[in-house]
Amino acid sequence: MLVKRTWRINVLKDLKGWTILKTNIKFGTDGWRAVIAREFTFDNLRLVAQAIGQYLKDESLDKKGVFIGYDNRFLSGEFGLEAGKVLSSMGFQIYIAEEAVPTPVTAFMVRNLKLDGALMITASHNPSRYNGIKFIPYYGGPALAGITDNIEKNLKMITDGTIEKVNIHSIDNNSIESRISTISDFNDYKKSLISLLDVDLIKNSGLKVTVDTMNGAAFHIMPDILKNDLGLETKVLNGDRDPLFGGKLPDPSEKNLYDLKVAIVENSSDIGLALDGDADRFGVIDRKGVFLNPNNIISLCLYYLLLTRKYEKDDAVARSIATTHLLDAICKENNINLIEKPVGFKYIGKEMLSGKIIIGGEESGGLSIKDHIPEKDGLLANLLLLEIQAYLKNKYGSLYLSDYLEKIYKEFGTFYNTRLDLDVPDKRKDAIIEYFSGLENYNLGNKAVRELSNIDGAKIIFDDGSWVLVRASGTEPLIRCYIESTDKVFFEILKDFVNESIGRLSN
Repeated sequence: MLVKRTWRINVLKDLKGWTILKTNIKFGTDGWRAVIAREFTFDNLRLVAQAIGQYLKDESLDKKGVFIGYDNRFLSGEFGLEAGKVLSSMGFQIYIAEEAVPTPVTAFMVRNLKLDGALMITASHNPSRYNGIKFIPYYGGPALAGITDNIEKNLKMITDGTIEKVNIHSIDNNSIESRISTISDFNDYKKSLISLLDVDLIKNSGLKVTVDTMNGAAFHIMPDILKNDLGLETKVLNGDRDPLFGGKLPDPSEKNLYDLKVAIVENSSDIGLALDGDADRFGVIDRKGVFLNPNNIISLCLYYLLLTRKYEKDDAVARSIATTHLLDAICKENNINLIEKPVGFKYIGKEMLSGKIIIGGEESGGLSIKDHIPEKDGLLANLLLLEIQAYLKNKYGSLYLSDYLEKIYKEFGTFYNTRLDLDVPDKRKDAIIEYFSGLENYNLGNKAVRELSNIDGAKIIFDDGSWVLVRASGTEPLIRCYIESTDKVFFEILKDFVNESIGRLSN
């Protein structure tokens, strides 16, 4: 429901203008994030909002309006409103969520309302002291590098005075208020999501579900779907707004889901589902207490979708360069093309715009499918897993997700994979990447390097399909190393080789 609201805007006169930007704001793989009150301030947020508004105006995308969503973090709603004021003062019609909503809902609203773009105030799975902002263009997916580069250029021109700063306190309140409306009805998102599922299979399954929303933005919508739309017996953990996330990291990794694992046993649940702070990432624990990592989940979902859905012969699968090659094996068996992209869901989202991507996924917990938004959606992933569990219960009785994964492994081999984050001085990053880029024809144990890729860092692929990807973090003094092999012994050799090599090159 669209509701006009008169916002209370405190007019504060600042004769000196805005605070001059003292930090280098950079958009990473998924927006700008920073510590609240240190770099993420109202002054800096206003600058970023103006830079985004200027980009939209430069592209003649200022006629249809902008949606603003926000998560449950400290001051997220206030930050969202402040960004809305800036854009409203620039002539944009603003539609702001009445309460916290997930990032995928924000992405969906851009397309559903046919808007020029959206802002999402969130720091995703970062610690509670952080907040951030994502810009979502008209197509409903992450902003590509060319777009964020232009926003950063605008930001520089605003801070150096080339572009005059917008001062919302010098503009008539009524003028700003007239272009800001709230939206409280997100049923179209739910309907779209549910249309992608075998709803009858889920409803008739009698599944018992425990869901951990991690005090995040899906705290209302996810339980609502499970209880009211799917009619399932549902236990909710961390289902209230808590800007501190209960003192935990709002990241659905195995180490953060101990309470969910315990609750599954206590509630005799068939499956445990989890979502991160803005619900674009997912986590799952099955009835046996087994945590399945995103690599395995994406593969499991692809395997199931190919079994139960019909696709065109030119449909494909897209994954990041750091994501499991089990997807490659499944695609090869089914004569499906696989597309490898750099790290960052924005590259996968761009491929999804073709409407031909069966599933797009990345090892950090991002997933979307054909006929859905080109943005990672943790709610979608959770509901797909719910359907798979309903299918397993209907067909096999007491078979669970980890059992289904073992079935896949028997067909394609067991894929062992891990990620290592190794501390290195910034000045040594380039030398480390250069070393791994030069390992052509290198032999390790009884394996030889068959292929090198440099589309993102350095990836070396051995003749048996084992591989290592080494890439530098753009924000921390870290080298991230991704390792995978179907040979358990060689998997350990690869880990030792990476640790030894980077340790030596770091000095």
